[in-house]
Amino acid sequence: MSIFSPIPRSELGTRYTHYGWFCLVVPIYISELEGEAPQIVERNGVPEWVLHFAFCLFDAYIRLAYQVTDNADVEYPLLVTGPIPSPAGES
Repeated sequence: MSIFSPIPRSELGTRYTHYGWFCLVVPIYISELEGEAPQIVERNGVPEWVLHFAFCLFDAYIRLAYQVTDNADVEYPLLVTGPIPSPAGES
């Protein structure tokens, strides 16, 4: 999404409210941080396939964890690094 159709500046700070990292490898924007299931997208300039590839690797890790132990409690590794400032002219 971010190379061929980047996130508009008007959505940074409004719809997507925080910067972060997925698996400490892929830079992301996060929306609905306080919600039950935050939405994440790769940051502008990062190819879309990078985030999909990281999801696939993490999915393989989860499958392995469930084979090793039945009661594995695995959560998505999101690191929130800070809020995105609101666009100029908005309060």
